[in-house]
Amino acid sequence: MNLALLIGHFPPAAYGGAELQAEGWARRLARRHQVTVVTRGDALRPPGREARDGFTVLRTPVSSLPGWRTLADLGAIGRAVAQLEPRPGLLLCFQTFISGLAGTRIGRRLAIPAVVWIRGEAEYRLADSAFHRWLSPRVWSDAAGVLVQSDANRVALLAQLERAAPARAPGVSAKLAVVGNGLELPAVTPLPEALRVLCVGRLIADKGVDVAIDACARERLPLTVAGDGPERAALEQLARTRGVDARFTGHLERAALDPLYREAGVVVLAARRGEGLPNVLLEAMAHARPVIATPCAGTRDLLADGVNGLSVPPGDGAALASALGALRAQRSLATRLAAAARTTAEAHEWSRVEPRLEAALERWRRR
Repeated sequence: MNLALLIGHFPPAAYGGAELQAEGWARRLARRHQVTVVTRGDALRPPGREARDGFTVLRTPVSSLPGWRTLADLGAIGRAVAQLEPRPGLLLCFQTFISGLAGTRIGRRLAIPAVVWIRGEAEYRLADSAFHRWLSPRVWSDAAGVLVQSDANRVALLAQLERAAPARAPGVSAKLAVVGNGLELPAVTPLPEALRVLCVGRLIADKGVDVAIDACARERLPLTVAGDGPERAALEQLARTRGVDARFTGHLERAALDPLYREAGVVVLAARRGEGLPNVLLEAMAHARPVIATPCAGTRDLLADGVNGLSVPPGDGAALASALGALRAQRSLATRLAAAARTTAEAHEWSRVEPRLEAALERWRRR
């Protein structure tokens, strides 16, 4: 199969879970298919073509005029796809906007089916944005197929459509499939004696790192924060003010995260919203580490409270502190949750999830 994978940003750079998953999928799919990634140029990689890991990356120019950027992006993506030879048999678009919009537009013009892969609950919270309430259901309706990362995302998406665009809900439901994230399974190491807390992710308000800092201050626990973003300076100041022994590493490549998972006694995702199927939880579980998370979207399909992790309400520092205290006081609880977490992660090893995506793409590709 000849695939073009469309995504707004593509590593290397300090991007999030969608981009890292896109990179992983490009590598895996390139073992059996011809894969071209169409993405924006950035500070690390200017516009142009590069070959890596068995696939091609085609980076498009980016307009410096914010008001013009969306139209310029649509045009650049369309031209890039139209110039591919041989022509792709399918477009795999990561996220509804802007890749999904671009893919369905150019796909309709060139008779190439476009599959839109929704990567987080923010994409289908239609009540939050009049623009997305108007645009997103149209993009999903125009797509040959729509993918989500978990059953919780599937249910929530259809519920949003029933409220905001009920006429489109049956058509989208008929072409909706669930394919979770993939991951490599690392060797398991013993839990450390000391309970060090680890948070991994982009430093934005939705990730709730401020709540983790509050909880660590209450329990006097050390904290490592891996990631970067606009909230970093404020979070560092908050940690100093609350007297938390906090280490901020900045953005790290995937391999550099492994030592942090090994030294962590617990991994926390205190997200307020916006998650799809969080990579950080899967990676922590794969390392056999206890996890504490809020029940956002796909998290509900990963974490069973008290079985393979602990669930706390979003924005509740006291509840998170109580969960951390329980893990510190009960070594047996931490050990039991860690073992169950590893079992959960094993279901997401690449060889387990690849056949699901392959089947979906085969179903929707151009014949």
